[in-house]
Amino acid sequence: MVLVFGTTYYAKRPFGWQTANWYYTKAYMGALMSYAIVIYKTYGPPQLNLAFLHRLIVDENVEYLLLAFFWLMMKPMVVTLLPFVVFSLFHVITYTRSTLIPAVFPGVTAEIQRVRQEERSGTVRTGLSAAGRVSKYMGDWSSKYYSPALREVGVWEVAVVGAWIVLGAVTFQTPLLAPPFYFQFLRMRYALSAPTRAAFRRVRGFLDNMLTPPSASASVPGLVTDSYIRVRDFLIKIGDVIMDPAAQQQQQQQQPQPQR
Repeated sequence: MVLVFGTTYYAKRPFGWQTANWYYTKAYMGALMSYAIVIYKTYGPPQLNLAFLHRLIVDENVEYLLLAFFWLMMKPMVVTLLPFVVFSLFHVITYTRSTLIPAVFPGVTAEIQRVRQEERSGTVRTGLSAAGRVSKYMGDWSSKYYSPALREVGVWEVAVVGAWIVLGAVTFQTPLLAPPFYFQFLRMRYALSAPTRAAFRRVRGFLDNMLTPPSASASVPGLVTDSYIRVRDFLIKIGDVIMDPAAQQQQQQQQPQPQR
């Protein structure tokens, strides 16, 4: 909730940049607290062994915790907030529906379960209370939009944030450390997240359609098309290595060695 409200006030910037940056900081502090709580509830106190470390490395909550800390240390970039806001919004909805509403209205959970059973059997005989209707609507809304939201967040992380960071580094608006750090984050997401891989495919499809023949406009310079194809093919090779490093190593071993 701190993240959602902090981002809202930062986006409005009602009291000037200094106050807006304060809300930006609070938004990412909210993200850090949220992910730290989730990680602690999942794994408990830290353990000094490789197995525990490996579990942390492959956990997406840890990845986003580190990313939130990195953005907190950087110059404010509003485009980086959107993925965290979307995740936080669904977390708030889930927490409200599963914890807050039942705490105030204890009978809501059983009430919703009864109505859902009646809906499945096709014999709805009882209605829902106001709290039950709110809780059911939140659950239905979350179930309907969670997967589409993840897909769009993936595209935003790949296309918008990635492009923003590269352009910022080229124009010296963001630190040179930002691109390699963020691309390492994307590499981990690509290896572990199907939505992220789908996002890369969507971005590639869009750019292929815009920049490569026969669908590209005749006004697109050949240099732009050639440069895009080189970068695209390079990234495809990186993706292949990420998904199948053993095959890449075997291919390198089969290549003829230069004679001395």
